[in-house]
Amino acid sequence: MEPRNRLFERVTAADSSSADDTTRVTALTPDLSPASILIVEDEGIVAQDLKEALTRLGYRIAGIASEGTQAVGMAEQLQPELVVMDVGLRGEVDGIQAARMMQEHSHVPIIFLTGHRDSETLQRAVLTGPLGYLIKPFQEDELRCAIEVAIHKHRAERAVREREEALLRNAQLLQTLSLIDELTQLRNRRGFFELAQQALKVAQREHYAMGVFFMDLNGLKRINDTLGHQAGDQALRDTAEVLRATFRSSDILARIGGDEFVAMAHVHSTTDLHALSGRLREHLHEFNKTHRRPYPLNISVGMTLVDIPTEEDLESLLARADAAMYEEKRAASSRA
Repeated sequence: MEPRNRLFERVTAADSSSADDTTRVTALTPDLSPASILIVEDEGIVAQDLKEALTRLGYRIAGIASEGTQAVGMAEQLQPELVVMDVGLRGEVDGIQAARMMQEHSHVPIIFLTGHRDSETLQRAVLTGPLGYLIKPFQEDELRCAIEVAIHKHRAERAVREREEALLRNAQLLQTLSLIDELTQLRNRRGFFELAQQALKVAQREHYAMGVFFMDLNGLKRINDTLGHQAGDQALRDTAEVLRATFRSSDILARIGGDEFVAMAHVHSTTDLHALSGRLREHLHEFNKTHRRPYPLNISVGMTLVDIPTEEDLESLLARADAAMYEEKRAASSRA
């Protein structure tokens, strides 16, 4: 047991003035609120000494733990800004082991207190990344300085980490927005090419077929001219809704500009291509029957099978599907 009068160095009469000045310092963190501290100490008298000293220095005591496992749980539950912990805790989990467990769960900064000066204990402690290491006995101003440095360093590191995370989130948001068509919330041309080119490479490597579809919303100009651009925008959103219902979530679907939509789907044969086209026709018929729109939704579809292995790139595959779509348009015009 650490003797009570050996936790802190006694100060002489000549030093008492400066010591009194130290105790008058209010331990305010940059946001002007007292830092909360969890004390971990298995000697009751020493723990009480620490509590009184930290209170005098202006800190708020989050709690007191007397053994390692308890300390880990309290750190996770109470979220203190700092843990002041004795290295030599009794029981199965000593202070160093408890510190390692805390870093895994709550990442709270730690200052070690110890009467041990041996290099083995020091090396074990250093591996847990403490922000301070005080050898007993010490003076209150040494404790205060160690705490202020530790809290400042931890907050600075946290601020940097939060800024980096915010920048990453913003970058990811901008990246996402640059790949999404704002009107339909489908992928745009850039988003389609980024994903579809990767999917084509995988298909070539794994030797499975893909289907490429090129689709046109018929009559968009007439809708815009007669009903206005709001109606035209609604027609484009309606088209996106029908296409989402037709294709699987794992398929790559996009609006690449104007009234043009494309899709890349995992298929096995031309039979699957025609089945998807037939399902699209069924969904179009159901949409027109159940939605009261001042226009019939009509989509022309061209499709091509990407038969692996192939040397064709994505542009040429889209051109092939586009040509097939215009063949369908011409055939529909001749039948009209």
